[in-house]
Amino acid sequence: MNKEEYHMYSRNSRSVYVYRYHDTNSWGCEYYENQVVDGEHKKVFIAAEQYPQHSERWAEDCADNYVFGIKSFPNNQTTGQ
Repeated sequence: MNKEEYHMYSRNSRSVYVYRYHDTNSWGCEYYENQVVDGEHKKVFIAAEQYPQHSERWAEDCADNYVFGIKSFPNNQTTGQ
């Protein structure tokens, strides 16, 4: 997959990378969370989403929603608050 990182959002234990996917001409996000794994704090991959018919601004809004706790996934351990 041919992608280029455009933005990075971070707040508390959550972080998001906003990408431009050149092969599909779309935007998307990769979501991460700092979690304790085997007694150590690690950045854990949570999910990835592509937004094929949406703009860069849409992906940025998704990133904002995640780091502020509006958007979550089943394997999140924090609320983003």
